[in-house]
Amino acid sequence: MARDCTEVGKSRILLVTSERPSNLFLGFGFWAIGCWRGDRALAGAFFNSRILRMKTTMRRFAAMAILAASGFSFGYAAPNASGADDVLTIGSDAPSLDIEHWVQDGNGRFGKVTKFTNGKVYVVEFWATWCGPCIASMPHIVELQKKYADKGVQVISISDEPLDTVEEFLEREVPRSEQAKTFRELTKSYTLTTDPDRSSHESYMEPAKQNGIPCAFIVGKDGKIEWIGHPMQMDDPLEAVVSDKWDREKFAEDFKESQELDGLMQEMQVKVGGLVRRKKFDEALEALDTFVDKVKKPELKLNFTMIKLNLHQMAGSKDEAVATTFKDAFALVGDNPLAANQIAWTVWEWKDRGQMENKETLTAALEVAKKAAAKQEGNMRGMTLDTVSHLEFALGNLDAAVKAQEEAIKLVDGPQQPDMESFLEELKGLLKSKK
Repeated sequence: MARDCTEVGKSRILLVTSERPSNLFLGFGFWAIGCWRGDRALAGAFFNSRILRMKTTMRRFAAMAILAASGFSFGYAAPNASGADDVLTIGSDAPSLDIEHWVQDGNGRFGKVTKFTNGKVYVVEFWATWCGPCIASMPHIVELQKKYADKGVQVISISDEPLDTVEEFLEREVPRSEQAKTFRELTKSYTLTTDPDRSSHESYMEPAKQNGIPCAFIVGKDGKIEWIGHPMQMDDPLEAVVSDKWDREKFAEDFKESQELDGLMQEMQVKVGGLVRRKKFDEALEALDTFVDKVKKPELKLNFTMIKLNLHQMAGSKDEAVATTFKDAFALVGDNPLAANQIAWTVWEWKDRGQMENKETLTAALEVAKKAAAKQEGNMRGMTLDTVSHLEFALGNLDAAVKAQEEAIKLVDGPQQPDMESFLEELKGLLKSKK
């Protein structure tokens, strides 16, 4: 599982992804945690169908949204002002480098690089001292540099911080290291630099629509971009590039789609985020719909739909509008029982907050949860049956709620069990009082 940090104004967001970093909406596999630096606290995390609900007071959450205290952000900076022709992508000529400070040079093995030498392979990696995932990637980068040093590969890591900040960081001891060493000693085998004027960042990260770090660009033997992604995931691509077995065209097709999505997300942040900051929630909802129409894949549309639900909550939307959005979400679930359970649980949360009284929506959520449970086994089935129980309770079906909760408790083995048992006792108490 890879991690990356994304800048939002003065804040930093840490993303833990099972997909390629920077693609917030490619699949459901990511968990976002705010790691703020500066004076803006970030709250929440986006929809994640693969994370079990967790206890927060009396509720468990796996779906949240990155909604900044000062507004609304998807973890992307403003899009690059350049046109589509200026996008840096797979097969593009790698921009020359103009780095201000060359701090580490591989113990004198590597020189400064401005233009790339034909026949050599370069890894241009962006990092920062404040970025935990960047620091965690360093030992791996060291290994790769040592492995390929004799095969014409040079790693060039670029920060955008003041030289003093980087120098101070390098004097720190590496935590949990088998042998006591500083970061300067750890990174001495590769080229580590910093470029405070951000010219390298502007040449690579922005036109490539990459806002998450660490981010690595593999520059091939012909000086073209071969691969872009998280350095912890570049072993196979780097090996293939070095051994002349890399299929650039095939990767370019896959990357183009994700890059276009990144661009769409950047546009959405600017437009929708701006409206939310001005508290024009109805206009934000309309603007969001225009972006949803551009997305083709159901799983991606589902993510947008969950964002829309967050906007509905902020806007205090009428029950009818919320019900329509939930109906759209139900239709997009497909054969993913984890996603189905999360959406059904979200309906319960709305009901529990007193924001959902639409019986048709509650009934539909119950059916979605039941179908999901039928496809599951063990702990996952138990968690979905817990959702079924809550929705049966919401609809006044106490006997059915008790039955589902009893079965759920038998299947679940984990920290959720005490909450589930407490809910079962509440249900039994209500049932007894009715009799």
